[in-house]
Amino acid sequence: MGEGSRPRRGIEPSPARGRGALVVIALAVAAAVVVLAQLRPADQPVVAPAPTRPPSPSAEPWKLPAVDWEPLPQPDPASPLFAAQSAAINAVAPAMLTGCPAPRIVADADEWRAAVEAQWRCVHAAWRPVLAEFRLSTREPVVHFFTGEGADSDCGHVDAPAFYCAVGSGSVYFGDGHLAQARAWDLAVNEMVNHEYGHHLQALFGITANRLVAPGGLQLERRSELQAMCWSAAMTRGNDAVAFGQAAYDGWVARLDRMREDASHGTRASLRYWGTRGLYAETMGDCNTWVVGAAHVR
Repeated sequence: MGEGSRPRRGIEPSPARGRGALVVIALAVAAAVVVLAQLRPADQPVVAPAPTRPPSPSAEPWKLPAVDWEPLPQPDPASPLFAAQSAAINAVAPAMLTGCPAPRIVADADEWRAAVEAQWRCVHAAWRPVLAEFRLSTREPVVHFFTGEGADSDCGHVDAPAFYCAVGSGSVYFGDGHLAQARAWDLAVNEMVNHEYGHHLQALFGITANRLVAPGGLQLERRSELQAMCWSAAMTRGNDAVAFGQAAYDGWVARLDRMREDASHGTRASLRYWGTRGLYAETMGDCNTWVVGAAHVR
């Protein structure tokens, strides 16, 4: 989810051949300045009628590679996933994250925990007005940390680098697996926190409830995980603490190529598709994994 020009050089007058010539030149310059001042908008400086060094062109801002993303299908009222397909969040623009911690590789567990908590508070603060607008709970889920490969929670024992539990007001867990990622990649905290908060949004907007009662097995797990990953990308693109240029883009794509590939998270092709699509998302509905065919969520 520099500009400017070089300063202009001073203009040195050339020697005059006589007083009369100086008077004529001075009158001509004055008249030209008056005419230019009348023609130019008032908020722009008058340009002296003499040759100057042209300003250097401003650097073009970095843009995402051009991709022609196909439009997603419309929700199907006859589908058992219709509630997830038509969730109200689909019409919402990804929240712009402001004031989040600057991405960096963490040095130790204390720095990692502080960064995770700060990012979680920042993401929740960005979404709080949206949740209030839809009259949903604005209570911030509790953040837990654990050692090892998994942890017990109100949702049972889960083995994962990080996971979200929707019971009650929600809670989120980060473990040693994520710490290892954060020691190696500067966007690891941003990416994972955004991802897990995406599961919180799914719970609040009724997507999780629909998933738990609909038929589909692991395919529904993949739809959930791929949507959260897509949303994480959208929030990353909108995070003003992330200088998203070519290096960040390359790092993001490389992360998609290293991400866990299994029956719950999807194939490499699906991970790449949704993890990249989210960078281009204009609305949260651009990440609607619930409306596509099974081939897009393998």
